[in-house]
Amino acid sequence: MENTKNTLAVRSVSGFTRERLDQLRSYTRLTCGSLIDDAVDALWREYVAEGHELP
Repeated sequence: MENTKNTLAVRSVSGFTRERLDQLRSYTRLTCGSLIDDAVDALWREYVAEGHELP
């Protein structure tokens, strides 16, 4: 697994998403970046499982 980190600026998310992100951060003690990494990984696996051809 590659450990190279990149800075990403998020322009906007809904208030609901921000509230959930804050709650997850306090519950898990993970950073926002780690939570986003996990969410993208989970979504990627779901798409692959559904048969989408991702690179």
